[in-house]
Amino acid sequence: MINKQRLERVIANMKECGLSQILVSDDPSIYYLTGRFINPFERAVALLIKDNGEVHAFMNNLFCFEPMEGMKMHYYKDGDNVYAMIAAELAPGSVGFDKNWASKHTISVLQERKDLVPVIGSDPVDMAKSIKDEQEKELLRAAGRINDLAVEFGIRHISPAVTEKVLADNIEDFFEAHGGVQDIQFQLVCYGPNAAEPHHVPDETSGLKEGDAVLFDLWAPITGYWCDMTRTVFYKKVSDEHRRVYEIVRAAQQAGINFVKPGVRMCDVDATVRKVIADAGYGDKFITRTGHGVGMTVHEAPEASPSCQLIAKPGMVFSIEPGIYLSGDVGVRIEDLVMVTEDGCEVLTKYPKELQVVGN
Repeated sequence: MINKQRLERVIANMKECGLSQILVSDDPSIYYLTGRFINPFERAVALLIKDNGEVHAFMNNLFCFEPMEGMKMHYYKDGDNVYAMIAAELAPGSVGFDKNWASKHTISVLQERKDLVPVIGSDPVDMAKSIKDEQEKELLRAAGRINDLAVEFGIRHISPAVTEKVLADNIEDFFEAHGGVQDIQFQLVCYGPNAAEPHHVPDETSGLKEGDAVLFDLWAPITGYWCDMTRTVFYKKVSDEHRRVYEIVRAAQQAGINFVKPGVRMCDVDATVRKVIADAGYGDKFITRTGHGVGMTVHEAPEASPSCQLIAKPGMVFSIEPGIYLSGDVGVRIEDLVMVTEDGCEVLTKYPKELQVVGN
């Protein structure tokens, strides 16, 4: 049976967005509504949701997607024109297309009808997914506990004899041994100046030296829900400047955590964090947004950025991850996931944040 509570939230969001029909094709969004995961590869799969509660599912026979209460099923086989099947169920006017659906699918539907107006239609599902229910909260808490263990594992295995790439691969193996499932994903392990690149790809050539920062940004899906945490430590010793940078980032992150509660704007979460770093003289060295939503995907609504006007609501989960990046020298980032509660927030990732000098 389709998840009626989630469907009702999506339909309410559709009406708020002025959308009467949307095509949902993103794998996690289909799973969110049906509890069934499908990877269609190059084939077209979609749920058509109408604001009157009508739901149509378009599925290739290869996927063995059994009929489900609450949906009208439309099956096709390779060689059939599924786009004509979809177009036949659409009303004239605006159609909300999933932002991630390949253009070949969107264009093919539009070519079947001249009276359709394409618009981006992901917001109703994205906003429903941003408010986690009790089951989702427990899954995210459990993923956070694995993340804590993974960070502890990574820090414990820091050594000049181990390259960034080898350590990242070992952490990946640790995640997989604890229920993580990865797909063309890598863990971020950054030595020294490489930590100043927010998304540095671990390599085999960068050596670890005394005084280097070691930045771990570790993330994985556990039982379908992502964890994501960053910690920065120092090897053997830490300079006065690097210590100061670290404490500024830690203070900025804590200010953001303290600010989060229902009713605040996400852009104001970002501004609160950013002000601490700017007041310390490093404003131009904080070159990323403050955070992003996390759930069935690692980057989803809401984001904590200067442009995001969304209001924090209980059940939202997002990262707070300020950083200072001094090119060629050091990068410090500290990241935790927070869940908005009725009167503040719950921090889901709990590995300590006091400055650590390791390897002595």
